[in-house]
Order: sequence, then structure tokens, then C-alpha cells
Amino acid sequence: MHWHHPIVLLLLLLAGSLPVRATTGDDSATQRLNAEGYRHYYGKGRPINHARALHFYLQAAERGDAEAQFIAGGMLYRGLGTDPDHRSAFLWLFKAAEQGKSSSESLHLIGSAYFHGSPVPQNFLEARKWLDRATAQGSVAACSDLAYLLYTGLGGEQDRARALALYEQAAREGDVFAQANTGLMYASGTGTETDRARGYAWYSLAASRGNATAALNRNQLMSAMSWEELNRAQALAVHLYRQLENLPPPQAEPVDTPSAPFP
Repeated sequence: MHWHHPIVLLLLLLAGSLPVRATTGDDSATQRLNAEGYRHYYGKGRPINHARALHFYLQAAERGDAEAQFIAGGMLYRGLGTDPDHRSAFLWLFKAAEQGKSSSESLHLIGSAYFHGSPVPQNFLEARKWLDRATAQGSVAACSDLAYLLYTGLGGEQDRARALALYEQAAREGDVFAQANTGLMYASGTGTETDRARGYAWYSLAASRGNATAALNRNQLMSAMSWEELNRAQALAVHLYRQLENLPPPQAEPVDTPSAPFP
């Protein structure tokens, strides 16, 4: 069996990072900078100009305003108004988070940066801290990275039961690597009692989404299963598939009734 090391890339818009009019400081100059950034971002009273918006938000960020730091970090990460600059984005999002301004996505980005060692030196203890905060705020994307750290014990003690819970949470949101790892943990009885049927089901879901290793592990597991166990496993796989795809439960099979005899 192969262990999958998930590599999670945050490619979507940071939730909550759209500019807002509010500011965390009382400095009137900072408020004016944020207001100008807001007007240029949304085209309020002037044409939309994200480069100018970023210019003003960066000035407010330099003055220590957490809201501006958060917005500037999101814009720099996405390359909005400039070329993407993940190093600077990390620094501004980190500064904003230390002042209490963050989202589950920005916390995951910080934790993932420490986990992968880019653009900050790798530090599993810091990664675990930030990823834990991200998952507490509802980031499904952070689950796989944190699960890996808990499974291996990097950055702290092992907690394979929680690692399984996190992998399964991500698996139910469609993360293919998490589905494969959930199957592995159930099939091997890691962090839980051995459940080959459940392991097969998660392997099968990951395989159906193109994970070749999961398909290999599923077929190897199948060779050790009884027909009854295999039937239960495949029924569970279909049940999980319907849940993930938001399909309604199957209708009950019609009961056969005797037909009238031919005359």
C-alpha cells in the first residue's frame, strides 16, 4: 500500500478578503487610505482600478491597519492589481492574522506555507498551530495537511484517530487523496478498528476519480474479501457516492406481485 502525501494549493479567492469600508484603526489618515482603496476597487465615483486600490491598501497596511493588511495580502496572492507575489502576500496575511484579522482560508495559507516550507522556512510545529486554527474555522482544505502531521507525529504527538476524522471530513468534500488515505486507514485498522468494507468503499471512490494507487489497493483488498463482505463494500461505495454527489437515495425496489394468468 502506498501513503499519499497531499499537496494542497490554495487557488481560489480568499474568503472574506474583498475590500470593505471598515477599518480597525482610529487614525483618520489610515481611514482615508482605506476609503480610497475601496473606491478604486469597486469603482465608486471613479473607474475601477485595482492597481490604485492596492497602492492605497498597502499604504494603510504599512501604517499597521489589520483590515488593509488582510485585503492587500489577498490581492497580492491572487495577483489583483499586480503580478502574484506569494511571499509578500504571506507576510501581510500573517501580520493581519496576528492582529486577529483572518479567514479560514488565510489561516490555511499560512499553515500550508509552514508545512511546505515556501515562502517561509519549513516548521511543522508552526504548521500544526495554524492549520489547527484553520480547521477550527471550517477550512476543509486544511484538513489533509493537518491530518498528515497528526498521522506522522511531525510537529507534535501522533493522533491517528483525529487524523482519520480529518481525512474523512476532507474525503466527504471530494478530496481524492483524502479518500484514498481514508480507505488506507480503515483497511489497515489505523486510528480505528479494521473495516475492510469501508476501506474498499473509500478506495473505490478515489479510484473512480482517477487515483491509480487507490484502484490497486482496492483490487488487492478485494482478493481477501468474502462475497458477502464485497457486496456490502460495494453497496457502501455507491451510498457514499450518492452522498458526495448530492443524489437522492434510491427508490425502494418494487415488490413483485403475481400477475393474472393468461386466459
